[in-house]
Amino acid sequence: MTKPLVICSSSTGNTRIIAHAVADVAGTVITAADALPDDLSDFNPVCLCFWCDRGMAPEDIKAIAPKFEKKQIACFCTMGGDPTAERAVAWMEKTAKELVEAGCCNTLEATFLCRGRIDPELFARMTAMMGGKDDPARQARRDASETHPDRLDVLNAQELYKKTFGQH
Repeated sequence: MTKPLVICSSSTGNTRIIAHAVADVAGTVITAADALPDDLSDFNPVCLCFWCDRGMAPEDIKAIAPKFEKKQIACFCTMGGDPTAERAVAWMEKTAKELVEAGCCNTLEATFLCRGRIDPELFARMTAMMGGKDDPARQARRDASETHPDRLDVLNAQELYKKTFGQH
């Protein structure tokens, strides 16, 4: 019998909130990408919980993706932008597909994307790169992300897991 595996890559703690919610409903613990067990045969499904890092999955998640074989995989992600925007949805689909296909004979079962607070240091660096000016639209996106992931994001992530894999 296999058990679920929840893997988390979190820079600011946003994604960790979602990973804990998924692990709670899956009845399992969370592992970091760099603490992945060598033998993955006892684990299925696999939930990859990660953040949008410069328009990609973070390096630690990309590094472990080839290790999965014949797994049902769900990708749960946080980002600083609007997760319902066409560009964000397309990014999530592409990124999840690439992660699943990096291994062998895996199946992408579900994707989940929600807002997450933007790291203040990152926001400051990006602002400096833009000449130190912050436009109102960019600030509005940041403000909208400040309260996420929220309770509704957590419940939605849990509901997706239960709908996709049942409750363990």
